Amino acid sequence: MFTGFAADASSNAWPAPPRPAASAGFAPRGMLFEPSSASAGGPVTEEGSDEQFRIQAEAEVLRRLGVAARRDDLRLWLPVAKGRPVILDSQRPDPNDPGLPAVDFRLDGLSPDGQFYVVRATLAAGSELLWISRADGTRYVMHGNVNPSPDGRYLVVTHASPGLEFNGVVIWSREDGRLVERYRFQPAPDQSAISFRFMRWRDADTVELAQFAEVDATTCDLGTLSSTALLSRKAERWIMRSASGQRCDR
Repeated sequence: MFTGFAADASSNAWPAPPRPAASAGFAPRGMLFEPSSASAGGPVTEEGSDEQFRIQAEAEVLRRLGVAARRDDLRLWLPVAKGRPVILDSQRPDPNDPGLPAVDFRLDGLSPDGQFYVVRATLAAGSELLWISRADGTRYVMHGNVNPSPDGRYLVVTHASPGLEFNGVVIWSREDGRLVERYRFQPAPDQSAISFRFMRWRDADTVELAQFAEVDATTCDLGTLSSTALLSRKAERWIMRSASGQRCDR
């Protein structure tokens, strides 16, 4: 899965499948959309499918938010205050070319402060969460749900994945309308499987996390040891430490 990044506005391209020739990630001058033909002869959405659920959920988000964001078939248009709109083109699976990556971009809503679009990219092997600045279109890959600190200055993201998706913890700071990555922890490939889950902010500078480690069944019947970890800010550094002993999950 994709690694995290905080690109500037001039290099905010999402690694996506090939797009129509008229689009290079930004709206072309003149018409914002080509005549809708992406679905002509395309697959019909099945009743009760995951795709139909995402379509209906996004339609409700667009209706409720009342922002100028738009959906045109496979294309999601997100206007920004400075610069051209951000254009995200979904790609349906191609039965004639199984190697062509499929991706479905859907607007989940806005960040709590309203300064970022929250977009979920659903892929064959999982999903990614994008925060896209409504000021200039800068994109940030957040991986999982975002939990702001009590003062809103910091954001913590945890995501647990045994597969190809991101597995670890990231701290972002909010600086003049931008997000800056201040801390990242990912277990090394040769480490025992370790994952984290957000519990709470103890204060504006301390995050409480649940930590899980996969172990042999001879050590723990269910194969998982759990403990508590604290991620704390010391000056400009973030330091993680254990805050409890390990215990077998039962």
